[in-house]
Amino acid sequence: MSCEILIKTNVHGDGTVNYNHPDQDKDRRGVYKKGYPVSMLDSPRVHRGFKEGLPYFCAVNVTDGNVSDVEALISSAFSGSSLTQGWVRDIDFSVVNSNLSIDGWRMKAFATNPGATNLAEITQPMVENYLTKWNAEVVSTATNEVIFDVAIYTSSDGPGALQSTGFWDANVSNISFEEISYDSGSGEHIIEADYSLTPISASIVNNKIIERSGIVNSNNGSIVNFTIYRSDVFQHFQDEVHNALDATIYRRQFRIPEATVDTIISTGTEILVNHPKGQVEYRVLDRTLAQIQTFIINRLDEVL
Repeated sequence: MSCEILIKTNVHGDGTVNYNHPDQDKDRRGVYKKGYPVSMLDSPRVHRGFKEGLPYFCAVNVTDGNVSDVEALISSAFSGSSLTQGWVRDIDFSVVNSNLSIDGWRMKAFATNPGATNLAEITQPMVENYLTKWNAEVVSTATNEVIFDVAIYTSSDGPGALQSTGFWDANVSNISFEEISYDSGSGEHIIEADYSLTPISASIVNNKIIERSGIVNSNNGSIVNFTIYRSDVFQHFQDEVHNALDATIYRRQFRIPEATVDTIISTGTEILVNHPKGQVEYRVLDRTLAQIQTFIINRLDEVL
């Protein structure tokens, strides 16, 4: 039982050493750097690619575990999912307080993995356009947090999410809304919307309500009556923010120290393979799972 972790050196496919993209963000998101784990395969390796050897790559042979064992180590020791995962900003929300009489909510948006120096933090400019689209209003900001107010239907401050361009993906200025009923316990809202002054068709209205997990009760004469729950409204709002802001910060969250890469190259076991394209030299260093854990670097802990 063993597996091989393929690791990038500082030489790229065209022979460039220590390549850096001129755009810093693109460099972090897209470029394989020295020490990045590229892939893992359970041993024995039957075939190795022509460019999987020196000077482009080296490898670590995990002597006492397969790929699933390495992934289990990443989960238990680093709360990750894979040694080869990227560092992707993860947005979450928490409730600060609420007023169920109007289904109004004060929420906090934040990144769960901002990193030691908050490189992946969430900021007001990142979310403000989305909040405005859903008729939410920023209350305060701090490092890696934006606190905002939003009502599902309406509040004393104005229309809520169900009357927003974010919910309908359309201009709602010519749509009139009426709340027929609201159950504060279940969060059920029954809404009537008159869209007769718009060019929107009944089928588009029905599809949008269904897409948002609502139920169309009737739709006649450009007046639609539908039922929807606060939980579904929140879910679709949060999904939209996630899709927009869960961006890659670094191509890899975990890396191997550059000094360890140098050690593999200088002292690893030499494997010479006569590939159809020519002879290739591979360098592989044997290590146990426990040893691997000691040298994995988690970029979330680095001062970047």
